[in-house]
Amino acid sequence: MGRPAVTPTVEQPVQEASPYAGEAAATVEALLRETFAGTDELRGLAVDVHRRAVREGRAPTTEDLEAIRPTVLRLLSQSRVPLAGTGVIAAPGTLADRPRWLEWWRRSPSGGSPRPLAVDLDPGNIGSYEYPVAPWFDVPCRTGRRVVVGPYVDYAGTDEYILTFAAPVSGDAGFFGVAAADIRATDLERALLPVLNADGPASLIVNASGRVIASNTPATIVGSIVRPGQGERRELAHGDDWPDCTGLPWFLVRDPA
Repeated sequence: MGRPAVTPTVEQPVQEASPYAGEAAATVEALLRETFAGTDELRGLAVDVHRRAVREGRAPTTEDLEAIRPTVLRLLSQSRVPLAGTGVIAAPGTLADRPRWLEWWRRSPSGGSPRPLAVDLDPGNIGSYEYPVAPWFDVPCRTGRRVVVGPYVDYAGTDEYILTFAAPVSGDAGFFGVAAADIRATDLERALLPVLNADGPASLIVNASGRVIASNTPATIVGSIVRPGQGERRELAHGDDWPDCTGLPWFLVRDPA
C-alpha cells in the first residue's frame, strides 16, 4: 500500500517565509528609524522650549517655538525618503499667544522652498483644522506612545495621501504637544518598490489594519484593504525601539488576489 497523500494545511502558505522578507524588514526598519530620529530631535528641542519657559514662570510663545525651525528645515532637506512636512504641534492652551498652533513646514510635491502650513485654527469656524482629535495627535496625547497613521487623505490639512509618524512631546514640564513627520504615500511606495520587485510580481506591504502601504501590482493599489487570508502574509519584524509604537507591525503580502 502506498503512503497516504498529505493535504497541505490552510496555514502552510503563511508559514513559508519569503526569501526577501528579511530585506523588506530591514528596509522598513531603516525608514522607521530615520523618520522617528527626526521627530525625536524635534521633540527634544520642544521639551527644552517648554522647560525654559516654565522655569521663567511663564507659558511659552510661538516665538519661543520658532527656535526649532532651523532643524525642521534641515530635516525637510536631508531625509532619505522625502518628507512632505514636519514640525511640532502644540497642545491646545499651552502657548501664551495662541490657543492652538503648528510650527509646521511642508514641501510641495513639485519641489521648491519649504513653506509653513496655512490652516484655519479657530475651533469656532466651520472647516477649522481640528487636529486635537486626529489619531496622530490623540494617540500620543492619551497614551504617551508613538504612532504611525495611514495611509490616509489629509482632507483638513494638505489634501494629500500621506502617512504620519508622530511622537509625544512630554517632559518634567508636562505634555506640550506632538512632534511629527508626513511622508507622501507615493514617495514611500517608491522607496519600498525595490524590495517588493525582488520579492515577486504581486507583492505588497500592508499596515496593521490591512491597508496597502506599497504595491508593485496595479491590481492592488495603495490604500486598498487586504483582508486576513488573502495571500501569503509575513510580519515584518521590527526592532526593540518600536514596542511603544501604535500602528505597527507592517506585513509583507504575496499574491493577494
